[in-house]
Order: sequence, then structure tokens, then C-alpha cells
Amino acid sequence: MSDKLVHISKVVIDWKQSIPVLRYVLGSTFIVAVTSLMNYDLAYLTSVLALGYVAPGAKPLTMKQGVGFLLTLAFLTGLAVLFTSSFQDYPLVFMPLLLLGLFLLYYTDKLPMMVKLFALVSFILIPFLSIDSTAIGGYIAVRLVFNAFMAIVLTQLVFMIFPLCEADLPFEKKKAEAVKQFASQRYAYAVKIMVIISPIIILFYMFQWSSSVLVLTFVAILTISPALANPKVGMVMIVANVVGGIFGILAYQMLVMAPDFIFMLLLTLLIGFVFGGRLFSNSKYAGIFGSAFSTFLLILGSVTSSDDEAGSKVWDRVIQITMAVTYVVLAFGLLDKFEKWKKAKL
Repeated sequence: MSDKLVHISKVVIDWKQSIPVLRYVLGSTFIVAVTSLMNYDLAYLTSVLALGYVAPGAKPLTMKQGVGFLLTLAFLTGLAVLFTSSFQDYPLVFMPLLLLGLFLLYYTDKLPMMVKLFALVSFILIPFLSIDSTAIGGYIAVRLVFNAFMAIVLTQLVFMIFPLCEADLPFEKKKAEAVKQFASQRYAYAVKIMVIISPIIILFYMFQWSSSVLVLTFVAILTISPALANPKVGMVMIVANVVGGIFGILAYQMLVMAPDFIFMLLLTLLIGFVFGGRLFSNSKYAGIFGSAFSTFLLILGSVTSSDDEAGSKVWDRVIQITMAVTYVVLAFGLLDKFEKWKKAKL
């Protein structure tokens, strides 16, 4: 009898330890369900952007933080729209100012990571989608702010269902212990990023590749992580995103055979547990699996929300994301080798 009681207590403890994973996976699936039912424009972005609010070490936002985040984002997206409409016809002014704005975003440590992420997406998407029409840039700005609002509201509901517990403490401690960079280190890293991202931004602007802006957006998002400067992490990132893309393709093909809303949610739940279980671990590569899951959600959401040519688009998305990740990793690797060669010469 006593052995059975011990066994039951162990199960309870294991269940409690699983709360962060359950919050992440069930919360993500809940957000996919809500945004799919609401079916507003670019709804799939909400589930992708919401992952940062339920990631390891994340805490529920206070009312002040949530409102402050939305006001900051509204200001930054409005600034991006105003900047684009004012200078887009003057490339010799537009491009240097755009690169300077991106440099400052990468350099600063005054903005929370999620604000910085949304700001980067805004400063990439709005100017380049405005190439075809300025009105599109304004529309994207409104959509980004609304997606941020939905991400904040829905993730706070998730935290009400799965509140913080003792199982979150190791992840919070790990996040708090993240090494804070000095100004010189942030400057050197921002310069390195601009060396990587500037050529592709200029090419996109010169040839007006607005239809492939997903590649540029992913490059900007990926370069925000200093971990990619490590070649091993970079290679794992490539593999993880490719795997996330493959899971997205498989899920889409299964939905073609059985187009059912509940089935889509079950697939999201299953794949969420595959990646989420590895994300909430002690592995030094744990964070990579969060990127893989976001790739899966982005691909699945973008093709299921499309009414035409979804079959070809799912492959296009995977190829574009793989190109973006590969470019960033190779660029970091080349810069690393150049720095080592330069030091060896001194």
C-alpha cells in the first residue's frame, strides 16, 4: 500500500513539472484555434508572435507592460509608415536612414526583446511592402499592432489557466542569468549584423523583391540572436528550421486529405509536444526547437489561410525560410573566420 502511495506522489510531481510545457503547447494550440475561427487578415502571425510570451522564463505581462508595449509598437510602426512615405522616392536618403534605424535597434538594450522583435519586423515589412503601394504599408502597420494586441490578450488568458509555478523557476533563473553585454560588445555585434544584412536589404530594394520579403524578415529576426555567431548553433538552427518546415509540409498534406478544423488542432498539439518537450529542457540547443515550432506555425498558418495555390506556396515558404537561415549562418561563419584570420595577422 505504501509503495502505491509513493508511486502516485511521483506522478503528481511529474505532472506539476510539466506545467510550463503544457502552457506552451496547449496555449499555442488554443491561440491557433481562436485566430483561425476569427479569421482576420494575417491571423497566423498572432500564434507565431505569441510564442515569445509563453517561452521558457516568460512571465505574464502586467496591464502597464501590455499597454506600454502596444503604445510603443504603435509609435514605431507609425514612424516606419511616415518614414517610408517621406523618403522612399529618394533612395540615397532612404537607404542610409533605414540602415541607421536598423543599426540602432540592434544596438540598443533599452527595449524589451519582444518590442525589439516587432520593431524589426515593422522596419523590414512596411518599407518593402510599400514599394507596390504606400497604402499597403499603412495596412501592414495596423495589422501588426492588432496582432500584437491579440497575442498579448490570448497569452494572458493562457497564463490564467496555467499560472506560474515552481517548475518555471529554473527557466526564469536561466533567463535572468543571461550575460548582459557592454556597450562596446553591443556595438561590435550591431556592426557585424549590418555587414550581414545590408547587402540583402540593398538587393531587395534595387530589384523590388517585395514578393519574397519573408526571406528578408527572417534574416532580420534570426540575426537578433547572438547565439547564431556560434557555428554549431547555426548548423543546428538550419536543421531545426528545415525539420519545422518538413513538419509543416506533412501537416498540410494530411489536411488536404482530411480538411477538418479539429484535425488541424490535433496536429498542432502533437507537433507542439514534439518541439515543446525539447524546448523546455537543459540542452544548450533547447531554444532552437522554439524556432522550429514557430517555422511550423508560420508555414501551416500562411498556407491554410490562402485560398489559391496553397500547395505550391507551402514549398515556397520552406525554401525561403531555409535560404534565410542558411544565409545568416554562413555569413556569421565567414565573418568569424575573417576575424580569426585578422587576429592571426596581427
